[in-house]
Amino acid sequence: MKGYIIVFNCKKGEVIIKSKIFPIKEGYYVYVGSCGLYCDKRISRHFSKEKRKKHWHIDYLSELCEPLFAIVLPQQEKEIAKLLSEFDYVKGFGSTDDNENPSHLFRVSLISLLNLIRGISE
Repeated sequence: MKGYIIVFNCKKGEVIIKSKIFPIKEGYYVYVGSCGLYCDKRISRHFSKEKRKKHWHIDYLSELCEPLFAIVLPQQEKEIAKLLSEFDYVKGFGSTDDNENPSHLFRVSLISLLNLIRGISE
């Protein structure tokens, strides 16, 4: 199973999922996910504004955030989230099935992110 990141440009606001409220500051965010054989379908769903049904936390981000680009990586989702844990994060977002990492949504500067990606891909 491969991992991926999607970089978002977000406005300030809140993402509300059921009874949980996730505060979002203005800026760039990275969401970490996983995909198998059909990464293209999973990622294209995240770029779509129209979703018949919202399944994952990331489905709710499109109301507040604009996806900019995605990168598929050879590392698994949990490994990527661990590498990103040095950044500020939105506690509990997208990580309900991951007891190792506090989040799968991280607030980043683009320069720091590019340096991190360069390090991961080497």
